[in-house]
Amino acid sequence: MKKLSFNVVLVSLAAIFIIVSCKKSKEEQTEIKIFNELDFVLNNAYEKGDVRRYGLTFDNAAQTHPKNKKGMMETVLDVAELGNIEMTFQKGYYKTNLVLNHRKNLNLKFNNSEFSLIHITQTHDTLPRPENINLKGSLISYASLGITNASNIAIDSIILKSDTSKNLWGLRNAGCHIYLGCNDIKINYLEVQDLGSGNEKYKNVHAAVTIDGAGNNPVNVQIKKIHIKSSDRHGIYMTGRDHLIDEVIIDKFGVGSSEGMSGMQDAENGEEKDFKALWINKCYDSFIENITINELESKGKYTAHFDSGNKEKPVTIGKFKVINNNPDITILEEDPNGVIIEIKE
Repeated sequence: MKKLSFNVVLVSLAAIFIIVSCKKSKEEQTEIKIFNELDFVLNNAYEKGDVRRYGLTFDNAAQTHPKNKKGMMETVLDVAELGNIEMTFQKGYYKTNLVLNHRKNLNLKFNNSEFSLIHITQTHDTLPRPENINLKGSLISYASLGITNASNIAIDSIILKSDTSKNLWGLRNAGCHIYLGCNDIKINYLEVQDLGSGNEKYKNVHAAVTIDGAGNNPVNVQIKKIHIKSSDRHGIYMTGRDHLIDEVIIDKFGVGSSEGMSGMQDAENGEEKDFKALWINKCYDSFIENITINELESKGKYTAHFDSGNKEKPVTIGKFKVINNNPDITILEEDPNGVIIEIKE
């Protein structure tokens, strides 16, 4: 048998590679052509990117889209993601959750748009991590904001408030939880009007704003302003590293119950029941520019708890101010802790 030369073998392999590549390219082109924005239009009186164009209204958000048999909300999010379309939601209450789990490269615009739950999470490690999500305008949630295993998430403005008639579980708000695996989370304005408590249903509700992660703590959370108007439990619980918060205002904290409350990540059992306005624990290389805590109506045990930390990788607070000082509410400082206060009033 005649042996093939080395050059002939190379040419043959190259030809096979070109054929496979061309085939793959055609398949990819076919996949791209499959998505057509017009296939999801139910009311062409509205412009591309208006949720009403695809049939989504305040009253039918939990119903099924007639063309693809998926949920109305899920369909709108698919169109936004697959079509690279900025989707606009109207002012008012959509009777459903805004679930952005596993979404990527998503641009949504809101106008005081209201939902029950807002979640941006990875529900299983075999599924995609949510990333590159931009939420413009003003959002309102009656249940909570939860972010897990997500990266490059930007939110303009979000208000968390309680209204049991608009919370699909009939509960008060559970606050903002930025949880494990999060990286590069940016929020311009975060307001918590009310954080609930009262029974077993609130067992995992710990703070108006919780940044923790069970050993995979969040990195680079940037929030320009946090305003906590009332929290039944803690105000802010912060772990992780490289966080930057410009301004914090806490009007009232520790005014509720610890009944049925579970323990907290990175904290000792029982500490969760001693309510604090600010609790910094195992947090490094971070900065809070200004924090103002009002103790007039607050009933917590501690103004702040400066827990385990490292002064070589400190959490620096530019200005720490307490108004209407209550002498029964003190600051608890562990030794060592990693908090440095530049100006204290």
